Amino acid sequence: MASLPNHQSHQLQQLVQGFLQGRLQERGYVYLPQFNQFRRLTPAGFQSIILNWAPHQDACILEVQLGIRHDAVEDLASPFTNGLTGFQAQSLTLVTPMGKLYDEPTQRFTLRNTEEAQAAAEAIAERLFSRGVGFLEKYSRLEAVDSLFNAKPAEPVSFVHNQFHRCLKALAVARLNFRADFERLAVAYRVQLQNLGASEVVLERYDRLLRYLRTYAWG
Repeated sequence: MASLPNHQSHQLQQLVQGFLQGRLQERGYVYLPQFNQFRRLTPAGFQSIILNWAPHQDACILEVQLGIRHDAVEDLASPFTNGLTGFQAQSLTLVTPMGKLYDEPTQRFTLRNTEEAQAAAEAIAERLFSRGVGFLEKYSRLEAVDSLFNAKPAEPVSFVHNQFHRCLKALAVARLNFRADFERLAVAYRVQLQNLGASEVVLERYDRLLRYLRTYAWG
């Protein structure tokens, strides 16, 4: 089956982006084409609405992800993860497909023509303003991330793709929130990393982060 021509694919993407921009700019979101995302700055970092495009035979496939960055968390944890150094300023504390908010973890839109692109844009906008924006607002508060990450340290967090990174970032969140059970969480996350099959390199990075957080003073 023939692939969708590049110019037609670009037109469909522009249609979706333009429609969403018209709805999101009044809420302070700016489209950043280099990252394929709408971004809104917050006092703690930023919120992201990410458009993930992928070619597929005669169509464009679109999945929307929601992301939140807490600068303080990323500044503490990112140097101890295996992320790209140059990307640290863009790393996200929490990122999830929007479909997960609707119990549809693989929700994707197939765009072959302007009618499907318009319908997808309207559906995305409806879901964003129904639950997506509320999700972004909620988890832009550090205490909400703390509740999500640290309520059950032995269980995975569904809104996090990399559970190794969750363990490191959750420990940083716990320290920033001055949790009295910080040491208990530190033990729990090291056990969790071992249960997940973390390498010695990852465990060593975790131990270095823990030593750093024990002496860290914030504010």
